[in-house]
Amino acid sequence: MEELKNKIIGVFFGGQNPEHEISVITGEFVIAELKKMGYKTIAIYIDKNGAWFSDEKILELKFFKGDYKKELGKLPNYYFNLSSSQKKIMLQTGNFLNKKEIAIDFIFPAFHGLGGEDGTIQGLAELFHVPYSGCGIYSSAVSIDKCFTKKLLKSLNILTSDFLIFNKQEWANNADGIVKKIKDVLEFPVFVKPARTGSSIGISKAKSLEELKNALNLAFYYDVKAIVENSVENIIDLTCAVLSDGKKIIASEVQESLFESDLFDYSVKYLEDGGAQTGNAESNLVIPANIEDKFANQIKSISKQIFKEIDANGTIRVDFLLNKKTGELFANEINTLPGTLYHHLWNKSGIEISEVLEKMLKNGFLRWKESQKINNDFSTDVLNNANQLKLQMPK
Repeated sequence: MEELKNKIIGVFFGGQNPEHEISVITGEFVIAELKKMGYKTIAIYIDKNGAWFSDEKILELKFFKGDYKKELGKLPNYYFNLSSSQKKIMLQTGNFLNKKEIAIDFIFPAFHGLGGEDGTIQGLAELFHVPYSGCGIYSSAVSIDKCFTKKLLKSLNILTSDFLIFNKQEWANNADGIVKKIKDVLEFPVFVKPARTGSSIGISKAKSLEELKNALNLAFYYDVKAIVENSVENIIDLTCAVLSDGKKIIASEVQESLFESDLFDYSVKYLEDGGAQTGNAESNLVIPANIEDKFANQIKSISKQIFKEIDANGTIRVDFLLNKKTGELFANEINTLPGTLYHHLWNKSGIEISEVLEKMLKNGFLRWKESQKINNDFSTDVLNNANQLKLQMPK
């Protein structure tokens, strides 16, 4: 890892999605920790309009408190230099008189939601042959989409609640038909979720037909695709994180999240008492979870299995629902970049955040090194022989 000590690590955060503010928290957390570890780190912030910024002033969370947009307007915008050489991401300002350029050797994505957690920034890194931490394109894309996740779980014979999937156009053309199908196939209460949002944004629990209609309208406000799934009643909300340095896969302790409403919502996750999701509201968390050992072991085993099956890298988090009356354990969602990397859960599992980040960097760098060994050249004479009629231009 000494090789990375001399590289510039760009921490990318923000983005054009409803989880923007949560990403800012994660990004600034990662920057602070990497700096403590002695890495050369710069902040790459994308605002809600898609503008890119990088400046010493945005290296700390305090910049984003208050009217930060006014201060942001004083900073130069950056854009990609697409003509730059491979194995570096080059950002530069468009200011001809005061032109600045930044070379990034390694990307640490700290995005939440679309435009970063979904494989897009990973694709950019792959395109430029730049190493990056965390999951790759395919595992990111599958995990962010709740519909794909549920299909994956079913294909692996991992128990998950029954579900139906609809798109916005179907809802606009045949709302009554969709409501009838849900009523016939599933059982109230149901959960209605936008396919690709996190942090419980746009999620509703519907106990009646009227609530179902309102829930679908809300879900389609945030996404063009929605999933409706049977509610797991009498639940214990559980989660397990998984970590790898590219060699050994480790599962954390199992966390139990306590909440009084119908779901573990945005307010409980991030606002009340500093937020359970960030590890501040400890009264809402039980680590290790107050469940039988057989369930804890099953959760850890399934989480590691999912990590392997989706070809994950770095870290993921898998959420579970346990019906405490029936003893049924349902896998629910996969998160490829947990909020603030679930440092509180790893800490209670005996692993400090510095070790988590070190393993993520190591895994990303090793993956990149292996990818450089792949041959992308294939000698062929196909172009000289491309004289078929269908390939010829009309005269």
